[in-house]
Amino acid sequence: MQSSTLKDIIIVLVVSGVTTLNVFLSGALTVALPTIGKDLNFRQADLQWPVNVFALSYGCLLLFFGRVGDIVGGRIMFMAGSAWFAAWSIATAFAPNDKAFIIFIALKGLGAAANTPSGIGLLSSYFPPGPKRNKAFGALGAGQPLGFIGGLILGGILTDSRATWRAIFFIQAGLGFLFVALGWLVLPKSQIEHRYTKGLDWGGAILSTAGIGLLTYSLADSTTASKGWATPHIPSLLSASAVILGAFIFYERWREARDKSVLMPLSMWRQPGAKMGSVIAVVFFAWWSFNTLSYFATLYYQQVNYLNPIQTSLRFIPMALAGFSVNLITGYVVNRLPGQGLILAGLVGSVVAPIIFSTINVDASYWASAFLVMIFIVGADAVYPVGNLQIISHFNEDSQSLAGGIFNVATRLGTSLGLAITSSIATATSERYNKAHPELASDSPEVLMAGFRAAGWTCLAAAAFGFIVAAIGLRGIGVVGRITKNDDSHGGLSLENIKTNSQVSVRTIKTAGIESCRTAPDSSLTIDTTWRNQSDV
Repeated sequence: MQSSTLKDIIIVLVVSGVTTLNVFLSGALTVALPTIGKDLNFRQADLQWPVNVFALSYGCLLLFFGRVGDIVGGRIMFMAGSAWFAAWSIATAFAPNDKAFIIFIALKGLGAAANTPSGIGLLSSYFPPGPKRNKAFGALGAGQPLGFIGGLILGGILTDSRATWRAIFFIQAGLGFLFVALGWLVLPKSQIEHRYTKGLDWGGAILSTAGIGLLTYSLADSTTASKGWATPHIPSLLSASAVILGAFIFYERWREARDKSVLMPLSMWRQPGAKMGSVIAVVFFAWWSFNTLSYFATLYYQQVNYLNPIQTSLRFIPMALAGFSVNLITGYVVNRLPGQGLILAGLVGSVVAPIIFSTINVDASYWASAFLVMIFIVGADAVYPVGNLQIISHFNEDSQSLAGGIFNVATRLGTSLGLAITSSIATATSERYNKAHPELASDSPEVLMAGFRAAGWTCLAAAAFGFIVAAIGLRGIGVVGRITKNDDSHGGLSLENIKTNSQVSVRTIKTAGIESCRTAPDSSLTIDTTWRNQSDV
């Protein structure tokens, strides 16, 4: 697809900008929630619920909206999700009480769940395999650290100003509607030949949403409940989620075997060359380490160094700049260097960062310790563009939004499960240390650091496991961003076997592990065997 450079830039700006807004909310809530809680009369026990319900509504619907995007078209889904997100941002700005605020934040999560996978599908369908697509995914990944640190800094400034925290959501709404308007002008209409035109798999949608929703909720609640994992309803909900997700897998296998519409074809996981299971596992453990260590770094700044939210935000600026740079650089070199090597290089940073964090002294200077954590922790950012490109390049347009949804479910579950398990280990370690040193207060820096160090070692284990999976499971993926003879002009289509004669043409096309044969009885087939390389942006 040939397109002007300006149009390409605007499309990347729109998709990356919407992703940035989704992450911006997380950063802003981190610093603004204490003030919001006071203004809207939150109970202290409920103060984390806005964060939890956003993660819940966002994470549990990624698969469903990813498949809907593939069916109705990525442009429609992206625009609808972004407009929904912006509209409920206005409602959130006018929230009169705590219950309304929580409901509005949850509704915003639905918009994020709709526009995230469809945005990935739009970029992969618009940009052919090659440098342009690589840079687009690098920019998409770069928007995440910028959005988070932008939310931290701007959220802190606005919360302490006359504009108040409500201005955060007015700004989100304004930018959201701006991106919708730009998207209306430049985003291409999807032209998809669907396999799944028999209707949406509502049974699969209900099972996946319920299973992921219960899992996300129970993991989030385990970090705030008074008894943690010992709280009676948490093991029950975890067990229920496991049963429902197991039923979802069997149900999808049953429907696919009978050629019925399927929410998530299990054959996707067997797609030749995609190595989808290994990529998803690496992403899961990389995000476990990355987001969990970032969370404990925030606690370290505030509870050990006694920094206020603004000072804490400033400490994260190096991480945002480094993450932005890693994503952009990866987007530029991914068509020149082996994908496995790029992922392993990034995971080295994911291994080094928790080692440094786990050896920090209570009185250590920022520049000699925590600053290095902020730099090395962004190694996980190299996984985002490479992993996305590796998966997307092996699927046709009618499955790319779903593939993007699966990728993002892995990041959400990696964060939720990682934070829940690591927090439990950190709390237990601090309690044991406090019992061994009863002369110290339970909130003293020494007691807290004992738990924080344990959290660091746990993040190291997750990062190391991800490294091992990448070293073994991703062998042979080659240069991910390079154009090959198995790529058509839109990517994701492998023409494995083409047989022609003067009357009948049979083209075997393998997409998402599914073979379809088309016959043209009254026409001959002219095959264009010229493979066009795409120029750099």
